[in-house]
Amino acid sequence: MYTTMKYCFFLIGSSLMASALAQGSDVEQRMRDEMQLAFVRMLESGTFEGHASDSLSFTLDEPSRRVTNLGLLVDSTSAQRMSDGLHVLGVSPNSTAQHMGVRAGDVVTSVNGTPLAALGVDAQGRPRAPAVLREHIAELADEARVEFGLLRDGKAFTAAAPLVSVMLPPIHLQVGRDELVADNNGFSQSRKPRDESVSVGSTGCGRLNWFDVAPRQQHLFAANLLSIDGNTPGPHGITRYQLSAGEHTLKIGENIEDGNRLPFSSRLRHENDIKTLTITVVPNTTYYLAARLNMDKLTEWKDGGYWDPVVWKEVSEDCH
Repeated sequence: MYTTMKYCFFLIGSSLMASALAQGSDVEQRMRDEMQLAFVRMLESGTFEGHASDSLSFTLDEPSRRVTNLGLLVDSTSAQRMSDGLHVLGVSPNSTAQHMGVRAGDVVTSVNGTPLAALGVDAQGRPRAPAVLREHIAELADEARVEFGLLRDGKAFTAAAPLVSVMLPPIHLQVGRDELVADNNGFSQSRKPRDESVSVGSTGCGRLNWFDVAPRQQHLFAANLLSIDGNTPGPHGITRYQLSAGEHTLKIGENIEDGNRLPFSSRLRHENDIKTLTITVVPNTTYYLAARLNMDKLTEWKDGGYWDPVVWKEVSEDCH
C-alpha cells in the first residue's frame, strides 16, 4: 500500500527524465529502476486487475517537447501551512530555483509580483497557492525572467533568474511481448504481433492523441475524448487511438483546471463541457487534441462559449 505524499514538485513536464539525465553514465540503470517501480505501483494498485502479468502489453509514443524546470519541492499539506507562502523542502540541480539561490527552508511568498501567501482553497478544498504558481510558470515563454519573493530566517528578499527549459527526446516504449492497439471498431482491446501491419482497408490510417502536452501559453488545456463515431474509446488509460482515414465525429470534454481566469468552477461547467468536433483523418498523420480557452468569452459558461475542442497540432508519422 502506497501513501499519497502531499508535496508538489514543480517540473512542468517529466521529473523522471530530468532525474535520469542528471546522472550521466547511470541513465539506463536509473530509467530501468524507475520504470520497474512504476509498474510495481500500478500492479499493486489494481490497475491491471484481472490480467496476468505475462499477458500485459502496451505502447507509449511521445513526440519531442520542451519542458520548463522550476525545480521546487514544496510542502502542500494544507492551506494553513501556506498562510505565509510555499515552504520549500528541496531544490533540484540545474533548475531555475537553484540558479536563483533558493534553498530548503525558504518560503516563496510571490512569483513575478503575484502573491502566493494566504490564498486559501479552491472549490474542491485544495490549496490554491501551488496551482497559482504552476499556472503562472506554464504561461511564461522560454528564458522568461522569473522573480520570487522569499523569506529566509525571517528576512524578506527577492531572487530572479531566466526560466530553465530542456528539450526531451521523442519516446517510443513497448511493454510486453505484443503491442497493444486501440482501433475504432468498438474501441475494444486487440493485439497484433510486433512489426505486423494493422488491417484498416485500402484507405490507410491515422491516429488521435489526447495526452496533455498542449502549450498553456496558447491557452490550450487538456481534453477528454469521450466517443468516436458514437463509440466509447477504450481500454481505460490509453490516450492514443488508431483510426481509418476519412471523416470521423468526436465527442470531447474539457479538462481546464479551475483558476485559469474562469469565474466559475468545474461543477458549473459540467453541463456544457461536451462538444462535437468533426475531423478528416489523412493517412499517416497524428492529430493532437486540446481544449482551447476562449479568452474573450470567459463568462459564457451556460452555453459553453468559453471553450472549444481543437486539433492544435498535426504530425506526419507512419501508421502501422
